[in-house]
Amino acid sequence: MSAPAADARVTVVQTVPEFGAVEANRRATAEAIRAHPDADLVVLPELASSGYAFESRAEVDAAAEPAAGPTAAAWADAAAETGAWVVGGIPERDGTATYNSALIVSPEGVEGVYRKVHPWNEEKRWFEPGDRLPAVETPFGTLGVQICNDLWFPEATVSQALAGVDLVAVPTNWVPEPPERPAGWTMGVHQAVAAANANRVFVACADRAGTERGITFEGQSVVVDPDGVPVAGPLPDAGSHAATVECDLRRAREKTLTERDHVLADRRPELYGSR
Repeated sequence: MSAPAADARVTVVQTVPEFGAVEANRRATAEAIRAHPDADLVVLPELASSGYAFESRAEVDAAAEPAAGPTAAAWADAAAETGAWVVGGIPERDGTATYNSALIVSPEGVEGVYRKVHPWNEEKRWFEPGDRLPAVETPFGTLGVQICNDLWFPEATVSQALAGVDLVAVPTNWVPEPPERPAGWTMGVHQAVAAANANRVFVACADRAGTERGITFEGQSVVVDPDGVPVAGPLPDAGSHAATVECDLRRAREKTLTERDHVLADRRPELYGSR
C-alpha cells in the first residue's frame, strides 16, 4: 500500500434502528453510506443492523449473521459506489458463538472484524468477548476500532496508539448512567475526549438514538481531534443525523507535546503492572 494520505473525510452516522428489523436496518445503513459520497470513512452505530435490547437467545439467533453475510455485502456494495471505508456494528455468528462485532468494510469487501472486548451488562448473556484490538492499514492511515464500553478502558486506546493507530472508530450505543447527571455531554463524549487527548489520536463515535424497550439512547455522535476537541458534533440526543469533518491525520502522528514531553515515550509501564 502506498503512503497514507494526510487527510481523511470522516462521517459519523447516527441512526434510529428498529429492533429486529434486520433487512430494513440494513437498507437504511447502506443508504446512509451512499448519502456521503465524499467520505473516506463512514462510521455506523453498534449493532446497527439489529437493535440492542435483546431479551432471548432466539432473538439474538434471528438477528445474527456471519461476518461475510448480507449486511457486509450491502455495505461493500455501497462502499464500492462511493469509495469509502465503513465501520459498523452487527451481531456476528461464528459457528455456535455470537459476538457484538464491528465490520471493517472497504470497496473491495470485508477487511476485518472487531469483536467487542469489553461487553456491557446484559450483553454478557448473549455475546462472547473478543480477544484483540486491531490496527488496520487503510488508504488514509491506520485505523483502530473499539465498541462503546471499550472506551471506558484506557489501556485499549493506549494499545492502539502504540500500534500506530491514527483514528479510532467507535460504533456505540450509549445509554444513560446513574446517577442523573447535569445537562450536557453524555459520559461517552467525555470518554472520547479523554482518550483522544491522552493518546493524541482522532476518535470518531457513531451512536444511535431513539427508545427501545424502555432504554433511551443518548445520541451525541462526535468526532474528537488529538487535542481532545470535538470537531464534528456532538450531534443532537434524538433522531437520525450525520456529521462530516476533514481530519488532518498528521496531527495524530505527532506525539510530542513539548521538547521534553511525549505522550507514549513518557509512559512508565514497569510501574503500572497488570493487576
